[in-house]
Amino acid sequence: MKTCLILALDGSPLSSVSGPLEILALANESLQTEQRFQIRVVSESDRPIAGAMGLNLTSHSQLSHEQETACLILVAAIGHPSTRKVPINPEVIGWLKSQYQQGAEIATICTGAFVLAETGLLDGRIATTHWSCESLFRQRFPAIDLHCEKMITEDAGLMCAGGASAFQDMSLYLIKRYLGEAIAQRCARTLLIDLDRHSQLRYRSFKPGFQHQDTLIHKLQDWLAEHYASECSLPVLAAQINLSERQMIRRFKAATGEAPLAYIQSLRVEQAKNRLLASKKSIDKISHECGYQDVRFFRDLFKRHTDLSPSEYRNKFMMLDHAAS
Repeated sequence: MKTCLILALDGSPLSSVSGPLEILALANESLQTEQRFQIRVVSESDRPIAGAMGLNLTSHSQLSHEQETACLILVAAIGHPSTRKVPINPEVIGWLKSQYQQGAEIATICTGAFVLAETGLLDGRIATTHWSCESLFRQRFPAIDLHCEKMITEDAGLMCAGGASAFQDMSLYLIKRYLGEAIAQRCARTLLIDLDRHSQLRYRSFKPGFQHQDTLIHKLQDWLAEHYASECSLPVLAAQINLSERQMIRRFKAATGEAPLAYIQSLRVEQAKNRLLASKKSIDKISHECGYQDVRFFRDLFKRHTDLSPSEYRNKFMMLDHAAS
């Protein structure tokens, strides 16, 4: 029997604990007893886990009771790391490192990647986390090869899933990895979960960074918010704030973290996404309204940013909007 431990810390959204627990338990129903996962939720101590939204969770076990090597450890999300008031317990870090060194594989859900990153085990390796935490993750863990466009990453037995609902994707990925394709497909059909979600790009929103003190770049960002569809060449941008092109590029990247032209592309694609869902205008017209006369270039750019063509994006998210209403 394979031992799977789900590590839940204070602040963990309960769905990232109960979700994998239920999906893995569903997979167990298709197996003989000796083939099943033995699943336990473990916590730091014997007190209830203070989950998100004021709900508490009682674990099956505590770290101090789990000294034997597990087959798999699944680290639940921890909420947004920027709002976490206490650091990760060193005992948690030491336990994860010890388990991995003894042969356990470790998977994380969403911001659980921040916990695994604290161990140093991800240094030099590929990882992902929720796209909204990308800049914070890069700031804290520059040695990790972060790919927030990916839904799931795997490197040397260390697996990460981006997004809170990605517990579904990770659970099915683990079922396929440990139990085979047929059982993963069966679980996916039972739960009505797609097995083809490989990218976070389609869910990502571009939010311009204004959290800096460069007033000239603030001025340029305000201008771009109004004139993103106009000519936005480097000479035009530099002239808006009376700097040389080289000065403008350097200060813009230092302030926002992005090169000016990449920033403009992201701004235009975000506007295009809004227009695709808010109107029935043709792709050609939306392309022109967002600053691209070359519609083929716009389609290619849109797909690079979202992993979907403009028409696929419209169909997918208008369908979701209708379902929600």
